[in-house]
Amino acid sequence: MKIGQVKTAFKIADVEFVSDSTKLNFNYLKDLKDENGKALSQKILSENVARVYLIVVDGEIKKIGGNGAIKSTLEIYRDGGVKGRPSIRSFGVWYFLYHTILQGKKIEFYMIYQENFEKEVKGLFGLKKVKNVSISYKFIEQCCVEDYLSVESEHSEWNVQEQGADWPLEIKNQHAELQANAQSREKKIKRKEVRLNKYI
Repeated sequence: MKIGQVKTAFKIADVEFVSDSTKLNFNYLKDLKDENGKALSQKILSENVARVYLIVVDGEIKKIGGNGAIKSTLEIYRDGGVKGRPSIRSFGVWYFLYHTILQGKKIEFYMIYQENFEKEVKGLFGLKKVKNVSISYKFIEQCCVEDYLSVESEHSEWNVQEQGADWPLEIKNQHAELQANAQSREKKIKRKEVRLNKYI
């Protein structure tokens, strides 16, 4: 599906390759505008609102994902979490991003968000009016996926788990190596702590 068919999303960032590195850089737009052209504050990227992000390659939607904090989600896609223990999903999406940008393709991130609203919420003794209620991003994500599937015959290409598919072997092998390296680092740290504790 082309991003031009989507009526509720707006662009938030371009992705660029960091030369001599396996890292990616996310250039957030300085002048954010919603889908209707209304100016938005940069705070929308960190505020507690329900949101869905779309990864778009050369105008084609490759992944639909959701979260509460867009910048922290994109951070894991910067390098695939290679210094920690990333999930195969996080590592796999980074792998797709990295190898796609190496091919010279244009990668953009778009966002859809649901504004918070006023609602009566149950307390101990009854209903209280709350001014800043948010819904779970899962509801927006579900609606987006349903809309996508009403146009396309299957999930977007990088939504591997949603397709019920397996990750490509190269991704699984590199992810397993990352996990083994992380475990080795953790063992070294524990050995150092044990040695230090002897002198305390």
